[in-house]
Amino acid sequence: MNNKFAVVTTFHESGYIQYGKRMIETFLTNWPTEVQLYIYAEDCNVVETAPNLIVYDLHTESPELVAFKEKWRGVPKAIGQEPKGPPGRNGKQPGIGFKWDAIRFAHKVYSIFHVAKNTDADILLWMDADMVCHSPITVEKLNQLCPSDYDLAFLGRGHKYSECGLYAMNLRSANTRTFLDIFQAMYDDAEHGIFTLNEWHDSYVFDEVRNIVHHISAIKELDWAKGLIKGEGHPLINSEWGAYLDHLKGSRKDLGKSKSSDILVDRNEEYWK
Repeated sequence: MNNKFAVVTTFHESGYIQYGKRMIETFLTNWPTEVQLYIYAEDCNVVETAPNLIVYDLHTESPELVAFKEKWRGVPKAIGQEPKGPPGRNGKQPGIGFKWDAIRFAHKVYSIFHVAKNTDADILLWMDADMVCHSPITVEKLNQLCPSDYDLAFLGRGHKYSECGLYAMNLRSANTRTFLDIFQAMYDDAEHGIFTLNEWHDSYVFDEVRNIVHHISAIKELDWAKGLIKGEGHPLINSEWGAYLDHLKGSRKDLGKSKSSDILVDRNEEYWK
């Protein structure tokens, strides 16, 4: 039996202009019409329309996010501006930079928390808004990539934190619900949650919560990138997802496409030629 799928993403106005519009347009062109795309827009107007496109105002729908931002806005440690120790061997100082910008990544996780409680989908996928859905994908393929006997599916990178530009959650699973409850609690009670961790960007927190849930229940996980990447790299385009998606991480947004040097496997799709 096919699962019912939904995808969620979020962006602010400049992100919508730079990459969000392209993500929406390519999704509507290449994804099945029965897959709903939930957009949590931050202070911007989305002009695209489609029966399977649902647009929410992020701040209206998530008072928890608003409360989080009001509490931590301007607090140095919550925005990556409070040193946590001396610089490491790479010259970078812990506590300074995006890895400790909790406010930045809170928009993403609170979008997930809201839609997970309000969608009737079986499988919910988070997709970064700087994704390009370059080739058609079918519901049958989605069922293969996101089998219903797994609780979570994600892109692992060995000993480095996971690549959380894309991951899937089985909302029919009690283990997944436990994962989401703990994930949200880490932000709702940040002082005793994310701020007790070594880093507090969403990918690091995602892995920490997975580890917590592993001690509670036998959560079943699928690593789409297992064996592909260890440490830095671009696991998505080297996994099966590369046949359908490109992730314009970092400077790739300006290029409009991932670099040929990012590709470590044979990619025969037209988009990559």
